[in-house]
Amino acid sequence: MSSTKYAQPLRLQPKASRILIGFLVAGHLGAIAILFPLDLALAVKITIAVVLLVSLVIALRKQPGRMGEGGVQMLTWQTDGEWLLETVDGKQLKATLHESTYVHPWLVVLNFRQEGKPGLLSFALAPDALDQEIFRALRVRLKVAGKTGSPG
Repeated sequence: MSSTKYAQPLRLQPKASRILIGFLVAGHLGAIAILFPLDLALAVKITIAVVLLVSLVIALRKQPGRMGEGGVQMLTWQTDGEWLLETVDGKQLKATLHESTYVHPWLVVLNFRQEGKPGLLSFALAPDALDQEIFRALRVRLKVAGKTGSPG
């Protein structure tokens, strides 16, 4: 047998991350707090605050465990390097890991391209979104296999 490292698919079933939720809330509320000392009309401050609150709600709704982006509940890195994204309604979408994927010990951002669809589908994963061993295995595999997910 050639390499048993990636003989099995890597299945990710992320849950909502308290770390990411904390940063989202702190960042959005901090931006709203900064509005008050600015020399802007009250109507402009209120408009910006409402836009920031809507942005926060949208970002929180995209957190795994709530619906996830695109309704994806499970991500599977197959042994051939391709990804399979399973939605909450049971659909399976094929995707390719994009080279802009970011890997850090405290954060992994998986960027996917789906054939025939514009733009990227992104998933930010903090260490508390996955089992500790799964998160470590994902980071190692991304570093070894490369950010495009090609085996070997």
